[in-house]
Amino acid sequence: MIPGLVLLLLAPLAAQAQIQLTLVAGGQQKQLSPGDTYLLGSVAAGASYSFVVQVQNQGSAPVACSVAGAGAGYSINSPCASTQTTLAPGASVNVYFTFQSGTAGSFSTSFSFGSTGPVYFVITVVAAATLTASSPCTGPDSNSTISFGETAAGQTVICKLQLTDQSSQTITVSSVTIAGAGFLLSQPPATPLTLTPGQSAAFTITFSPNSASVDTGSLTVGSQTYPLTGVGLNPPLPTPAIGFDTKSPQSGQQVTLSLTLPAPSPITASGYVTMAFQPDPSVAGAQPDGGIQFTGNSAMSEGFTIQQDSAQAVFESPQPGIFQTGTTTGTITFTVTLDSGAQFSGPAPTATISLAPLPVYLDSDSASAVAVAGALRISLSGFDNTYSAGPMSFTFYDNVGNAIGAGPVTADFTSNFHSYFFDQSVDGGMFAILLIFPVTGNAGEVGSVDIQLTNSAGTTTVTNLTFINDTGSCVLVGNALSCPGAPTE
Repeated sequence: MIPGLVLLLLAPLAAQAQIQLTLVAGGQQKQLSPGDTYLLGSVAAGASYSFVVQVQNQGSAPVACSVAGAGAGYSINSPCASTQTTLAPGASVNVYFTFQSGTAGSFSTSFSFGSTGPVYFVITVVAAATLTASSPCTGPDSNSTISFGETAAGQTVICKLQLTDQSSQTITVSSVTIAGAGFLLSQPPATPLTLTPGQSAAFTITFSPNSASVDTGSLTVGSQTYPLTGVGLNPPLPTPAIGFDTKSPQSGQQVTLSLTLPAPSPITASGYVTMAFQPDPSVAGAQPDGGIQFTGNSAMSEGFTIQQDSAQAVFESPQPGIFQTGTTTGTITFTVTLDSGAQFSGPAPTATISLAPLPVYLDSDSASAVAVAGALRISLSGFDNTYSAGPMSFTFYDNVGNAIGAGPVTADFTSNFHSYFFDQSVDGGMFAILLIFPVTGNAGEVGSVDIQLTNSAGTTTVTNLTFINDTGSCVLVGNALSCPGAPTE
């Protein structure tokens, strides 16, 4: 009977021994023994302290994933509470502890995993001065980090900090030190520093980056360490002016854009100019005007480079800085953006071009009038940036300049133009029109025509458009004029 009794007594010990607890804190690991107490050191009042207990099942059977612990100021986070119910043989799980208290004293907590434990942890909270930072610095944040923000390389950020005893007892700060390239404790306090309740002491840290980079450092006040961070930027470029080679750009033009700095650039930088077009409300609903673009790359933006010590941007396309204004009334806005790592000394430059409504532009060089057997053919092309063209009139003249008929021939093509501009995929306000007038008699006797085309901005006139006589040889047969067929065109 005695051997059986011994086995029964050892069974709980075997079940307990299959769980191994390991403390991970301060970059070190330590195996834990149930019933023992572990001193984790001291932290400043208000500061947080984190540590981990690794739990491993070294047995051959799964065990329940169950965590228990209690202690003022401690919080425990474990997957056992949500996603995991058992711990398989050979598996492990991390249990995370966080401690924080604003009151000085000794604080303990117990911890058990299932039937293994408890083990005890003790943290001592010591009264510590409260650190605050003044603008332009911020912090300390939840990670105790003090940020110096962004500044140009070669410039200096001055950060004033203050230590205050907000406790009910006298605090002694043994030392104040700083580390990290670019950070300097320019006005350190005399240490050891003794602060009575409510008393404060100020000191100054400067940040002076040498290049465009993210710099880090640390400030140590007694037993507390505060990470420092600051961003160095390239020296800013003088803000350039956007210029155009045309004083008052209009629709249907090519304009050259320039970027000129008021002083040489301290660095080599690149960026791009972007166009954005806003059509006038009167043409809302029409197709986008594809004619508004930089000509060198057929795009709405174009890259440039500004060399160090230069005050002029150089555009990258074969037709540098040249853009088309399109054929639609509205507004073009230009914005300038620098690539990452560069900035302007002031707000990024912008410029706006207002493309006013214009009377219809008719291209006189491409206009043609041809007299063929039995008809007059008139071809016109141009653009209407208002999309409102319609009424037309035609005054015909004979070969010696006398007006033909009682007055001009009129027609209203408003609906035709509207359908063309708004219902079809056209390129802005450009158009081409062919008009055919049937003629009774010899069309070759018509010598020229005056044409008027009206839109909402006014009337455009083409005068003395001469007809090319292509009627062939016509003969009079009885009372009718007989002409050969029109030549092949």
